[in-house]
Amino acid sequence: MYQFNENLQRGILYLLKNDRDFHLQIVNLVKPDYFEFPVHSKIFSIVRDYYGKYHKLPNDDILIEEARKSKTGRIQVSDFVDEVEYINKLDASALGNQEYFLDLIEDFAKKEAMKDAIKEGVLLLKEDRIEEIESLVRKALTVGRSVDLGQDYFTDFVARWDRVFNPDSVDKYKTILPTLDISLEGGLSAKELAMVIAPPGVGKSLFLVNQSVKSLMEGRKVLYLSLEMAEDKIAQRFDSVMALIPQFRLKDPPTQLKVKERLELFQKTFDNSKLMIKEFPCNTITVNGIRSLLVQLHNHNDFIPDVIVIDYLELLNPVRENMHEYQAQQRISEDLRGLAMEMNCLLWTATQTNRQGRSVKLITDAELGDSYGKIRTCDFAVSLNQTEEEFDEGKMRAYVVKSRNGRPRFTVGMEIDYSTLRMKEDNATEEN
Repeated sequence: MYQFNENLQRGILYLLKNDRDFHLQIVNLVKPDYFEFPVHSKIFSIVRDYYGKYHKLPNDDILIEEARKSKTGRIQVSDFVDEVEYINKLDASALGNQEYFLDLIEDFAKKEAMKDAIKEGVLLLKEDRIEEIESLVRKALTVGRSVDLGQDYFTDFVARWDRVFNPDSVDKYKTILPTLDISLEGGLSAKELAMVIAPPGVGKSLFLVNQSVKSLMEGRKVLYLSLEMAEDKIAQRFDSVMALIPQFRLKDPPTQLKVKERLELFQKTFDNSKLMIKEFPCNTITVNGIRSLLVQLHNHNDFIPDVIVIDYLELLNPVRENMHEYQAQQRISEDLRGLAMEMNCLLWTATQTNRQGRSVKLITDAELGDSYGKIRTCDFAVSLNQTEEEFDEGKMRAYVVKSRNGRPRFTVGMEIDYSTLRMKEDNATEEN
């Protein structure tokens, strides 16, 4: 800790080896090479390693014995003994303000972590490994003493009940299918990851557009990320769903005027809602790249989404390269759920089935494409099922593949108007 004088470093070591609470708060913030003198670095390492192994602080006899057993380089054991005695002679009253020491160490550790990230980042930059640099910097920014100690189960139960069961306290995100909302006791929640599963061409993107419109009608701010279609094409789908105007009529100037009027009415009715649509070329963006976009949206547009929609999971890149496809998809799913928790938002995405998904009547987790692991992290997953006859009739079935907070494995009938692209629940619901 070169920025601290020698006595401050000794004071930190005194508290480290004598005060368990102090030890636990700094042991993950400090590295041995932060100390200026090798003997101080050695004392820190011995105390840290001993506590890590035995879950108790070593006394001075153990410290000296460990120093004798280990390779001390140019440090003589007698120097080690002298330094421990010197540390013990410090005026303990001067060490009373532990918070001062903790603040000094935390500030120093943050700076050192960022320096290390920058140094390593320079090497990664030469290898064009940009995404890994983002990850390093993000990790450095998280260095610090945690003040969120979790939930005290017996003390906090009244507040927890109020959060969970009081309708005025619970903020639920409704789906486009009321039967699903009933099974979810009102809908999905922030910090959750939801998936829609289907083979190509069945309607995953249409489902996500309809789900986005539902959130807009709740006054939400929605960020729609398309990795497959251009922004204008996605926006055109929103035009039809929100204005209830068929796609083929959108090119007519009189119809465009009607769409404009209806969208203005929609915005006036749901005045807190906001929609941002952003396209990325497929397989070019990672979850860290999405984080960068969120920072830009906040800084330039004052936009913080309540709902993030990603169309679709397989077209994202994993943060780490050179992973097998099944590992990459599971990792992306984990990163997406982490993003939902980080942003305190609901995150919807879509995922493909394997080839069997086209031939089965009901898509379950057995028909997931490439990686079963991607569904493990999500909180809610629904598959879209449709026969040729159902397609001709504008029908399909939603099957709840997974529901962490509700009832899974049942079907809900759906209707889809292929002219306006509007999806809704069928009056008749088949349950399994």
